[in-house]
Amino acid sequence: MAVIDDYDILSMRIPQPEPKCGSLLIAEPMLFDGCFSRSTVCIIDHSADEGTMGLITNRNSGYLLHEIVDGIEENNEIPVFVGGPVHNERLYYLHTLGSVVPDSVEVIDGLYVGGDFECIREIINMGAIVEGNIRFFVGYSGWEKGQLRKELDNFEWAVGQSIVADVLNLRENYAWRKAVKDMGARYKVWLNVPLDAQLN
Repeated sequence: MAVIDDYDILSMRIPQPEPKCGSLLIAEPMLFDGCFSRSTVCIIDHSADEGTMGLITNRNSGYLLHEIVDGIEENNEIPVFVGGPVHNERLYYLHTLGSVVPDSVEVIDGLYVGGDFECIREIINMGAIVEGNIRFFVGYSGWEKGQLRKELDNFEWAVGQSIVADVLNLRENYAWRKAVKDMGARYKVWLNVPLDAQLN
């Protein structure tokens, strides 16, 4: 009797397109890397010649913004997320504020990265609603030239499209499950994989 590897069943052997700015990387369920397990990564910069930069959108760091950044009022309990393992001493942010924040860069229609942090800080302290409009991250996820393409060819990721409301609102396993569902019926089997592979 032939032995069928669970990994071969659960890994969708579907060729993935070249990602672009605004693509959403969805980790396949058997990717047990501590940082990227069940992660969704919003690509904020991509060049086939230079590499890729993205932010994990669904991994809460456990810290609040006022705990790591000066000048944020403590009554603003704003969560900070883990953007990735690279430069985790730096703060990054995605937002919907567009030209209101000087020097911000559009990722996709309605979603921006970076910009003048003093402007962001002022907006927060004026009482603006942060949830759903701004999400903060420590660190980012980076791939050198050709590295992400190799991982895609190894079927470690599915490539979808970032949805602004999901990127700025959803977190943890729910965000991953929503992204998988959005990929369609072919990926439905991923939703049946337990978080603990030993339970499978």
